[in-house]
Order: sequence, then structure tokens, then C-alpha cells
Amino acid sequence: MEARPSRRLLYRLLAGTIVPTIAALALFGFFAHEVARRALEDELGRRLGTAAAAAAETLFPEQLRAIGPGDEDSLTYANVRRRLEAARQRLGVRRVLAVTPELEARGDTSSTLALGARAYELDADRAEISRALSGNPTASPLFVGHDGVPYMRAYAAVAEPPDARGGGAPGAGISGIAGIVAVEGNADYPAALAAFRRSMIRTGVAALLGVLVLTVWLSRRISRPVARLAQAAARLGRGDLDAPIPIETRDEIGVLAQTLEETRAALRARDERMQMMLAGIAHEVRNPLGGLELYAGLLRDALGGQTERLEEVARIEREVGHLKAVVNEFLEFARRPAPRLETIALRPLFEENRELAAAPGGAAVAVDVADGLAARADAVQLRRALLNLARNAVAAARGGHVQLAAAAAPGDRVRVEIRDDGSGVAPELREKIFTPFFTTREKGTGLGLAFVREIVRDHGGEVAVRDAAGGGSVFSFDLPRA
Repeated sequence: MEARPSRRLLYRLLAGTIVPTIAALALFGFFAHEVARRALEDELGRRLGTAAAAAAETLFPEQLRAIGPGDEDSLTYANVRRRLEAARQRLGVRRVLAVTPELEARGDTSSTLALGARAYELDADRAEISRALSGNPTASPLFVGHDGVPYMRAYAAVAEPPDARGGGAPGAGISGIAGIVAVEGNADYPAALAAFRRSMIRTGVAALLGVLVLTVWLSRRISRPVARLAQAAARLGRGDLDAPIPIETRDEIGVLAQTLEETRAALRARDERMQMMLAGIAHEVRNPLGGLELYAGLLRDALGGQTERLEEVARIEREVGHLKAVVNEFLEFARRPAPRLETIALRPLFEENRELAAAPGGAAVAVDVADGLAARADAVQLRRALLNLARNAVAAARGGHVQLAAAAAPGDRVRVEIRDDGSGVAPELREKIFTPFFTTREKGTGLGLAFVREIVRDHGGEVAVRDAAGGGSVFSFDLPRA
């Protein structure tokens, strides 16, 4: 009984904590990764922009204007290439090239572009080149080279010094700009970003495991007291008022346990008062009934052979006997003790009930129980329940047939069935007949089937009634198998 609520609570807590935790960690990791990537990318762009501006300052605009296609062997072209290579080595970048505003090559440290060749690869960075021509060193977005490595370029203008242009602002006007220097460098931050990503994953997994352990611990801390409270409430429902309910915690569950314990104590006190009241009622009712029975016997002896009067006396004795039976059944129902379970061989018990239930000229009672079949039950209470059902079946069969049967059932249970071939039980009465004091007989007490239901429930089962094949009723219930 404890495992299922515990497992359900664990699943609910896991669904309520693990899933949101995974979502939160994934969302946080994604944003942290993006923020780190953009920060590293911006840092690389600023660094390359500074490198491009430094390389541009090593060139003179006159040098770029003085060379063109066919000047490969000129000293000016050699000087430009030498200055570009020196800047590449000093700045630690992959490639440095100089181009005109029209993107015609004027020098390339990688010797990819010949003098005067158009740098088509720079066409994708027209927007960045335009900002560089306005005097602001600008970096391009990342791109992947032919070797599969990510790169970034930065651009800076090669312009006349401000005093050579009449003190104008840097980059003010195209007339003062002779060309552009492009610096190309490796994007060295992916390795750091990958390390950061691995660290985030490890941290997320550790946090997830911590939440999982905390959730399991919390579910056990909550579910075990709750399951024990559920068991205690079930015992209260069965009428077991003797076992106190332990108060294990001081939280809301402890408050609930305290409330249940107060309820149990109140019910037990009320039950004790009821027992005392019933004992008083039994004493006050039984004594007059005993006197009536005694005087009816004396009256019968005094009347001698007066047949008509003797019939009236017999009627009085029958009514007194009925009242005594009602009082006894009422007391037995109200003061029924908790069952004392033991191993009981079922066939001898069924045979005994067959003999007690059978009546001369009544229904034929048969027993169908395998030898050796046993159950865990209270012998006295089970005998009472079987006898009530068997007598009801005999009365309902109206001279037909009654069968008392028991057989092994799945789940280490024993299925008990009492069948009759009478008129059956109407569907609308199948629940009412187990209500105390409900009866369809003129002289019935209405406690027999209520007694049966309480006994069966105390043994962990539930009594049910259905139509029998061919007519009649089948009362059935389960018992623990020995």
C-alpha cells in the first residue's frame, strides 16, 4: 500500500522539478553561451581593428598611388610588401593586404593576389569597407576559410595625415584616402568557447543530479509519513481504534497526523461509551425478556389442555425468541472484536456450515472445496459470515439447490462463492441489502448481510452479489490464501 503512493508522489515531484530544471538550465546555458560568444567575437573584432589601423599607419598614401599593374619589380612595391609583412609578423595575424578603394590589390603577404588584381573575396564586406573608408576601423563577420577554420577580417583606411588635408577630420572625404588595409586573423576563441561550453554542461549535469537526489529525498520524506497516515486512516475506517497514530514531523503532515490521532482518540472514547450503553441496554432488555419467557412457560403449564390458549402462548414465546435474537445480533454487530487471523482448513468449515444451514425439506446444500485449501482468517467470524450467507441462500432457494464453493484465485487469494437458484436480488437492492437494519423479510433484523460485509472487509476483501447462470444469486468475496 505504501509503494504506490510513494511512487506516484515521486513521479509528480520529478515532473514538477526535473523538467523545469532541465528547461531552465538549457535556457540559461544557451544565453550564457551566446553572451560569451558575442563578447569573444567583439573582442576579436576590436583587436583586429586595432591591428588594421596600426598596419595602415605604416603605409604612405603616395606609395599606394604610385604603384599599379606592371610595377612588380619596382622598389615602391617591394617596400609596400615589406611593410605589410613586418606588420603581419609584429601583430601576429594570418594575412595583411592593401587594396585601393576600388578593391584592386596593392600588396598581399600571402601572395594570393597579384598587383592590380581585383580582390573579389572582399566584396562580401562592402558595408564594413564603407565604414572603414569613413575613418572607422571595422571588423567583418566570421567566415570559414577553405581549410575549415573560422576567420575574421578588419579594415582600416590608408589616408593623408590630418594636417596634409587642411586639418579636416580623419576620413572626411574620399580625396584623402589612397587605399584600405585588410587584416585577416584566426578566430582563436572557439577553443575557449568550447571549454566554457563543456564547463557549463558539467555544471548543468551536476546541478541536475543534485536536484534529482533532492527530489528523491524529498519524495521519500513526504511520501512515507503520508503513506503511513493513509494506512492509519484505513485502519480507522475499518474500526481499528486501538493502534495510536505516530506523529513523526512538525510540519503540515504532523498537524494532519495530530488531527487523525485526536480523531482516533475521540472515536475510541465514543466507542467505549457506546459499549457501556449497549451493555446497559442488553441488561435492561434481556431481563424483561427472560421474565416474559419464564412467565410464558408457567402460563403454558397452567393452561394444561386448553389448545387455543396454548397456541397464543406459543405465539408469545416465538415473539420473545425473535426479540432475543434481535438483541443478540445487535450486540454482536456492535461489539464485534478485531479479527484474529490464523490458518483455517476451508473444507471442514464449509461442511460444518452445510450441516447447520440445511433444513429438513429445504434446499439441498452442496460443498465444492478442494481438500487442503486453506485461508488466513478468524475462524469464529468467518463461520458466522458463511452461516449467514448459507442460511440466506437456503431461504432464497425455495427448495432448490445451494452450493458453498471456494477455490484458489490469483494473487494468493481464495475466492469464496455461495450460489442459490432462487429468484435473485434486484439490481437496485444489491447495495442496500448490506446496509444495517435494511431487510426485505417480515421478521428479519437487517444485520446479517451488514455483519458479513464488515467481517469480509476486516479480512481485506469486499463482498459482492451478481446474478447466477440459470437464475438465482451468487455472493462472493476473497480471503488471503494460507
